Amino acid sequence: MLKGKGRSFVLMLVLLAVLALVGCGSTETKVSADEVVQDALAAQAGVTSSHVEINLDASAQGKVNGSDLDATLKVAANSDVDWANKKMKAHAGMTIGYNGMPIQISSDMYAVDNYTYSQTTAFGATDNWTKSSLPMDFWFSQDQDSQQFIDSILQSTEAESLPDQKVNGVSCYVLQLKPDIAAIQEMLTDQAGIDEEIPDIDSLVESLSIKVWVAKDTSYVTKIEIELSASVPSEVMGGAAGEEGLDISLTVTMQMTDVNEAVSIELPADAEDAEWGNPLDMFSSFSF
Repeated sequence: MLKGKGRSFVLMLVLLAVLALVGCGSTETKVSADEVVQDALAAQAGVTSSHVEINLDASAQGKVNGSDLDATLKVAANSDVDWANKKMKAHAGMTIGYNGMPIQISSDMYAVDNYTYSQTTAFGATDNWTKSSLPMDFWFSQDQDSQQFIDSILQSTEAESLPDQKVNGVSCYVLQLKPDIAAIQEMLTDQAGIDEEIPDIDSLVESLSIKVWVAKDTSYVTKIEIELSASVPSEVMGGAAGEEGLDISLTVTMQMTDVNEAVSIELPADAEDAEWGNPLDMFSSFSF
């Protein structure tokens, strides 16, 4: 429904999400930030399996190219990943609200060796299982990319210690993170395409809180909590200067448990005869 310049709205949501998530891997203790950063990087490199729970609540109200927009997004997702044995399973349920019209979508996905299997339920109907090939370097590149991402995160944040807390019975250091927005702006600009213009992120963000809980005994990140509010002017989305823009809010929480514990991931029997296809085809009709 929102085409052309409206795509900049999606770009803005992506940029804001990237800005919020820049704090996800940062660690620091009451010993020395440098020492703990190295411990965290070493600990992350040794992760071979884990369970992750993610909850996201986002909203955007205002106007896009002169049209009213009242959009909400609620997502609850969980995944089990076994990097060593090249297996993964995930479930995501989401409710999308668009100008008062709710859309509910849920999806199950498995990755086994070099194939993915997915099944989606939307508009009251459940699709057949769909099978597709993974890139040959998927399992290797995912692991390497995560290390590079965390490394860039640690260079773009400052950490302040908060009182210690427990997460699922695990004693943790609690950190309040402050991202280096100038460094993030430069990073996004470097990664942007030739025709992409990255807006001044600092002028968009009204408030940003990033908290990270780090296990004292292992240096694993056990919990992340992000709260963001931003105001996006009309001209950033391709509209006329002075027109009403968008007010955006985003809350994300993530918890990681069962690190390096045995994971049971078995492909459902009815997925073994999955049809070949592109699991992203279902989104082709959404012209955001």
